[in-house]
Amino acid sequence: MDRGNWSFEVIFFLFCLKLNYPKEVNLLRGNHESRALTEHFTFRTEIMQKFGEDEVYDLFIDSFEALPLAADINGSYLCMHGGISRELHKLSDI
Repeated sequence: MDRGNWSFEVIFFLFCLKLNYPKEVNLLRGNHESRALTEHFTFRTEIMQKFGEDEVYDLFIDSFEALPLAADINGSYLCMHGGISRELHKLSDI
């Protein structure tokens, strides 16, 4: 969530979709949904410009940290971000 000036609107829309369609929408955490990368790139700056509060930013970080790293979709697909960690070698590591 850190590429461009509309990252807040994108993640807010995705969270709204998840709330309205909880069984149809699956959200996963990637490597950019971390405090380090959102501070390094533009997400934190965007949130501060739009809301002027660390509290809003911290709530997003809390929500990102609650997202699963991977998901088994209907027993047919294993979905995960390719940049999670080089330390994960087996499915049980997740």
